[in-house]
Amino acid sequence: MDLTGKRIALDPGHGGDHPGKVYKGRQEKDVTLMFSKVLRTMLETEGAKVYMTRITDKDFGGTTDAKDVNERVKKINRYYANDDLDILLSIHVNTENLYNRVGAAYQEGGKASKILAENIATKYTTFQTQAIAWSDDLAVLRDTTVAEAKALLEIGKINQDWYDDPDQVERAAYAIVAGIYDYFREIE
Repeated sequence: MDLTGKRIALDPGHGGDHPGKVYKGRQEKDVTLMFSKVLRTMLETEGAKVYMTRITDKDFGGTTDAKDVNERVKKINRYYANDDLDILLSIHVNTENLYNRVGAAYQEGGKASKILAENIATKYTTFQTQAIAWSDDLAVLRDTTVAEAKALLEIGKINQDWYDDPDQVERAAYAIVAGIYDYFREIE
């Protein structure tokens, strides 16, 4: 099995005037874009058709973080309305707070999304041992309408240094790809 014919949208979190989490000069918007590009290449190598909501450091026109997310959701719904997406992954980085989660969030009630999040979190524990899946009420999950399954990934914490090591970034992306494979095996 490969991912030929699968349609996956990657949404690198934040961007432009909305940097997200910041730690000693590292900005979430930069980490999510860099990571999403690595993940895109890996998924395309496996045969998937991959779309990205942004490929540069730009926002979606909202004047606040919340308004920018709402503009992002509108763009996703409008831009991908005819693409029959299998998966939408919104990529994020959490704060350095000890109690903040790493793993995959899904919208409560989304059966396919829960299966996707659980499979990604399970495989991601090979990279981040504390990775979990949890339900959450987030606009990018709740209000997007264009994908069969959706998850918001917290790939790590902003203070972790692995983002600067290309081999570690590839390991993390590989774990997500493995979780996507398991998701498709489970639903088919």
